Amino acid sequence: MASRKKLVTEADVRRMASGTRELILGPERIATPAALDLAFSRGMKVIYAEAEAASPLPSDLWSRIKSRDGTYVVQVESGRATVTRLGPAGPEPIGGE
Repeated sequence: MASRKKLVTEADVRRMASGTRELILGPERIATPAALDLAFSRGMKVIYAEAEAASPLPSDLWSRIKSRDGTYVVQVESGRATVTRLGPAGPEPIGGE
């Protein structure tokens, strides 16, 4: 089975949490030139990681998780991950891939 590459676009970079410091790319995660330009203009460090060294979650989702203290639940079903934050008002969907 051929693997699918994730294309990071300028819109994806715009949706990243304020203060995100890194954009992680690798063999399965590539970025458009416009996404790279925006990342650089925001002072983000672009990291090219090997497949096994890259985060299992997209960098924008990982950034949202790291930006707020709390307890998170990661659920994996059919190879896709979804993240929920357990907040005082109950579960809050954070995102998925």
